[in-house]
Amino acid sequence: MSRLFFWSVLGLVLAALIAGFAVVGGPGHARAEARDQTRRADLRRIADATICEAGEQAAFARACRDAERSLRDPLTDAAYEVTRTADAIEVCATFEVARESDDAGRHREGRLHFDGLRGCMRYALVARSGQWATQ
Repeated sequence: MSRLFFWSVLGLVLAALIAGFAVVGGPGHARAEARDQTRRADLRRIADATICEAGEQAAFARACRDAERSLRDPLTDAAYEVTRTADAIEVCATFEVARESDDAGRHREGRLHFDGLRGCMRYALVARSGQWATQ
């Protein structure tokens, strides 16, 4: 009887572990999420640097002096995509963990706009104030 109980409990514990990994994703998923978090922070810093350059105040503002544009993807070491026009800035990266999307296939998470695995931070120049605002 005690053997049957032991194997039953062991089977239950293993089933719980397998179910936990299926729900959470395991260590590989956690590493992918950590790299995605690094990408988010990198995109913010690159956007800040680009806005500082666009505002021609890089020599004066401390935030501009500390901003960094030369960041690279933590997994692939590829450069992030930066698109700048006179009145818009977009900084993009390819993320590893998919986000839930709306009917149009887009997802907005904070200041990030997702289209599949590609996430972008978008800024537009407000004509009246001359300030950059997130979209």
